[in-house]
Amino acid sequence: MKTVAAHAGVSAQTVSRVLRGTGYVSEATRARVLASVAAVGYRPNAVGRSLRATRTPMVGLLITDITNPFYATLHKSTEAVFRERGLTLMLLNSDDDPATERTQLDLVSSYRPSGLLVAPAVHSTLTTEDLAGFGAAVLVSRTLPGLAVPSVVTNEPEAMGEATRALLDAGHRRIVAVLGPRDASTTLRRESGYRDAVRAAGAEPIVRYTDQTGPGARAAIRRALQADPGLTAAVGFNAPVTEGILRGLRDEGLECPRDVSVVGFTDAPWMSFYPPPITVVGQPVAAMGELAARLLLDVLDGKPVTPGLHVVPSVLLRRESVAPPRPRPHDEKRTPCTS
Repeated sequence: MKTVAAHAGVSAQTVSRVLRGTGYVSEATRARVLASVAAVGYRPNAVGRSLRATRTPMVGLLITDITNPFYATLHKSTEAVFRERGLTLMLLNSDDDPATERTQLDLVSSYRPSGLLVAPAVHSTLTTEDLAGFGAAVLVSRTLPGLAVPSVVTNEPEAMGEATRALLDAGHRRIVAVLGPRDASTTLRRESGYRDAVRAAGAEPIVRYTDQTGPGARAAIRRALQADPGLTAAVGFNAPVTEGILRGLRDEGLECPRDVSVVGFTDAPWMSFYPPPITVVGQPVAAMGELAARLLLDVLDGKPVTPGLHVVPSVLLRRESVAPPRPRPHDEKRTPCTS
């Protein structure tokens, strides 16, 4: 800053006022200072600032599975909001493990961030007191009972119910829900919508839990079909699970939707051109991320923010992966595919 001041022929205090946007500085002086900033290549020292401030200009984003495309979109949308405020985003991954989650939170807290966005791990042990240590905290996608913090979610029970009814309306009654981890809040909310829909139609709920990955879903749908060859439809928990379902159908020599209709949850680029294009719940991931970021900024600004659920509605995108069930003899010889 002293170098900029000497180059511009002003005091260091004047440079500070220009960079901070506080106090009066004439337009001519402001222009001269900014030209000197560019000329000498000055950049604010975030570490130096943090030594004088309570928090660094950084926000932590702790997610559960860095390979899930959901979190890539979430990261991009939150980062765009924070960038407008001069805040950087530090991405951390818990691998859905509570111990790793604790380790990652210890790491990010050592940087004294301005706030934290977190998708909690299954069986997370986080408390309101833990999150209070970050000054401002918002949960995204998943929730935890008893935490007095804002949580941004979509209308999962209603959206999963609509997805299930799309299959029921096509005539399906043997519908398997291939879900995520049994105790995750996202699983519980989506499962409730599925169960309500099939029971209202007089059908039997059929549920398989997975680790919410493609390989896990691939194995689960194969086991489900081998145990119950009468299954004619499946609804998937997320994009990786939906992909796993389709791979599992191929393994069993079955086609979608000729043999098994499929509806997914959370859209992905490949779903719109996969043969056939997949009917899916279009989860508003970018809107969820933007809302979570703005809620966190509101907390930082001292604005009132209501704890609890902040819901962004989803939309069912109807494509070509749902068809009426076709009679399939249970003893029909199927030729599994290999890959």
